[in-house]
Amino acid sequence: MNSIHVFLKLLFGFFTSKAIALYVGPSGMGLLGNFRSFLGLIENIALLGFQNGIVKYISEHKDHPIEYRKIVFTSGIIVLFSTLLLSLFLIFAVDFLTHSILKDQDFYQYIFYLMALLLPFYIGSVYIISIVNGLHHYKSVILVQLISGVLTLGISLWLIIFFNTIGALLSLLIGQVVLCFILIFYSTKNHLFKGVFSFQNFDVKLIKNFSEYAFMALISGVIGSFILLQIRNEIINQEGLFVSGVYEGLQRISSYYLLFISTIISLYFLPKLAQQNSIKEEKEIVRTYLYYIIPIFGLGLIALFFIRDFVIQILFSPEFKSMEHLFFWQLLGDFLKAISLLFGYILIAKKQTKIFIITEISSLLILYFSTHFLLQKNTIIGVVQAYSLTYFIYLIVLIFYFRKLLFSSSDKMQ
Repeated sequence: MNSIHVFLKLLFGFFTSKAIALYVGPSGMGLLGNFRSFLGLIENIALLGFQNGIVKYISEHKDHPIEYRKIVFTSGIIVLFSTLLLSLFLIFAVDFLTHSILKDQDFYQYIFYLMALLLPFYIGSVYIISIVNGLHHYKSVILVQLISGVLTLGISLWLIIFFNTIGALLSLLIGQVVLCFILIFYSTKNHLFKGVFSFQNFDVKLIKNFSEYAFMALISGVIGSFILLQIRNEIINQEGLFVSGVYEGLQRISSYYLLFISTIISLYFLPKLAQQNSIKEEKEIVRTYLYYIIPIFGLGLIALFFIRDFVIQILFSPEFKSMEHLFFWQLLGDFLKAISLLFGYILIAKKQTKIFIITEISSLLILYFSTHFLLQKNTIIGVVQAYSLTYFIYLIVLIFYFRKLLFSSSDKMQ
């Protein structure tokens, strides 16, 4: 079901990318990339990293109604409060955001007002998905996302075709909002929030448990998103919006096939890792991922490299031809990232905060400074070279840290 879901998302992405290429062009896509990075930053701040904590604690307490209600209500109240604060920030910082994110395109100001209005629904979709994931309702999550994807595709194409760049910016918000309303319907039908909405369910003790995830999210999500935004701004400042748009097109392709990895980890592996596993069970989870998922993913990347010209022609327009020489380093970086992702999720699931923070900060610093140096030295290809270098170093460090889990024959807890 996940494979079908990813395939359809790829298909939907094809139509959306083609429409953006034809009606917005590389320069518009450059602005789109900046706005998407900013949207990711806001999402990570609003959620405070609670989504991973929600999956873990609901996985552990899904059969205990009292604890379940406390987890859902306490996390929901805090996420709602942070989201409303961010909505106010978006309203009062419109001029600053228009200058820094959309490069003084004043006629796009109202995008941020609309974002402030829709943000609670946008964040709400991620929040509810985390609850459903924690309950291990895998098929329901996929079905809901498929229905949302079909509706979002139609709305996005209409916005892009008739409103060009403005429509493309709006389409980034619409998808999660549509998903939120479908999830609300699903939650009501399946009584996911039955007995939840009572302040008696607010548990201060849970805040401490969630705070560890918030701290990890501050590093990986917030700082990571900020650095990605800074990298995109450097590309725009040095190479211009056109080249930035070509780079954004490559990132769109990357995000489509990485869906296969990210969804299967969040839907299947994270809930299993979040449970109290023995070393033997953890080894089996890692083996399943490395022996079955990664080889299929790697073969797909090799095939993509050899048909990259065809993919660019199909997905975009002749203006994006220069993307071709960026593929090798991007695909290599994505392969290394796919391997390292599971180990990163183990750190999150097991709340190994210290090593998580050390590795995340180190990798983000390597990414930023190597990108800055290689962009100056090798122009745009230096950005994807820095990406591969970062994940190569990151993976080596994680393999060393998890050497006992990977190479030890002992199944005893360390």
